[in-house]
Amino acid sequence: MKNNTPETQFPAHIQEKFEEEIRLEIIRQQTEEDLRSNQIYQDFFGQFNAASVDLFIRNYARRKAVYLTRGPQYLSQKEQQGIRYKVMAEDAIWAIQQKKLFTLQCQWRAEQVKLKGIEHTTQFLLLSANIQHCSFITPVSRAEVELYMSFLRSDAGHQVQGFDNWQDYEGFRAEYENGSIPGFEETGDTIPAWYRFYDEQHGTASLLELEDIRGEKEARYRSLSRQRQLEDVRSKLPSGVQDERPYLSIFDAEIVESFVRKFEDKKTLKYCKAVEQFQQSMDDQMEVDDALDTLRNATVPVPVKSSGDWRMAIIQAAQRYELEQVAQLLPAVHQEYTFRVENCINFTQSIVDKKRGEYAFQLCELARQQILEGRSIAGENRDFNF
Repeated sequence: MKNNTPETQFPAHIQEKFEEEIRLEIIRQQTEEDLRSNQIYQDFFGQFNAASVDLFIRNYARRKAVYLTRGPQYLSQKEQQGIRYKVMAEDAIWAIQQKKLFTLQCQWRAEQVKLKGIEHTTQFLLLSANIQHCSFITPVSRAEVELYMSFLRSDAGHQVQGFDNWQDYEGFRAEYENGSIPGFEETGDTIPAWYRFYDEQHGTASLLELEDIRGEKEARYRSLSRQRQLEDVRSKLPSGVQDERPYLSIFDAEIVESFVRKFEDKKTLKYCKAVEQFQQSMDDQMEVDDALDTLRNATVPVPVKSSGDWRMAIIQAAQRYELEQVAQLLPAVHQEYTFRVENCINFTQSIVDKKRGEYAFQLCELARQQILEGRSIAGENRDFNF
C-alpha cells in the first residue's frame, strides 16, 4: 500500500549539502575523541606547549573532516575550478548582505537607528559571522545581484575571495580618514573594493563620516574595565616556571603534514596534501602558475592585454576570466538562494563560518562584561542605557 502523505522534496544539490555537513560533523567528533583518548598521540603532543594542544586537536579534527569529505574533489583540477567559481558566487551573495549590515552598523553607532537586541558594537561581528540568518537586512534582490555583477566586470572587481573582516568599523574608518591604517600602510586597502564600488554607485561613502556616538561611549567603559583587569592579572601572576615548549599551531603546514604522516593512513595523507596544496595555491608566489592553469582550462578564448610585465598581464587576464565565470554563475546561485528564502530552508554554515561564529560570540561576551564592569567602576548603572 502506497503512502500518500506528502513529503518535502529538496533539490538534489541541496540534499547533498545537508548530507555533507552531517558527514563532516561525524568525522570531526570521531577524530577529536580519538585524538584525546588514544595513547599513541600523547608522546607527540607532549613535545608542545600544553595550552596549544587542545586548540590544535579541535582544529585538526575539523580539518581532517574536510580532508576526507572534500579531498577527492580537490584531486581533480576541473572540479577544483568548478567548485571555486561556485563558492565565489555564493560568497558574493553574502558580500552583498555584509555591505547592508555595515550600513546599519554605521547608522546604529550614530544612534540614527535602533536594532532590537543589539546592545553593543561587538555584536555586529556576531551578526556578520551569521550573515546567512541576519534578520535586520532584507533578502538579496535581483537588482543587487546585477550591481554586483557590474562590480565584477569593472576595473574595481577584485578582493572577492577570502575576505572575512566585513564589519571592521575601526579599520575602515581609520583608512577613510587617513588613507590607510596607521602602522599598517604596507597591507594595502582595508575597505573592501565592493564597499567602495557600492558607495560610488549610491553616494553612500559619507556613512563613515557619521559620528560614532556609541563606539566612543563603549571605549571609555571598556578602557576602565581593562585597566582594572590588568591590575588583577598582575597581582595573580604565578611565580612558577612557564611552559617554554614550542607552540603547536594548526596553521603550520609542515607540522600538520608531519602529524598526518605519522598518525594517519596513506589515503588521508594524499587527501591532506590535495586540500593543503589547493589552499596554498592562493598564495602570491603561486599567482602566475594559477593564472596559467586557469587560462589553459578556460572554455572560451581569453584576450591578454599588452603590459610591460608579462606576468601581470597573465594574472590580470586570468582574473578577468574568473570574475566573468562568477558573474555568469551569480543569477543561478541567486535563484537557489531565493528558493531557500521563499521555502524557509536554512542556509548551512561551513566549518569555518561556525568557528568564526563561536569566536565572535566569545568577543561579544568579553565586550559585554567589560562594558558593564566599566559602568560599575564609573559609578553608573550596570546596564546598556547610556
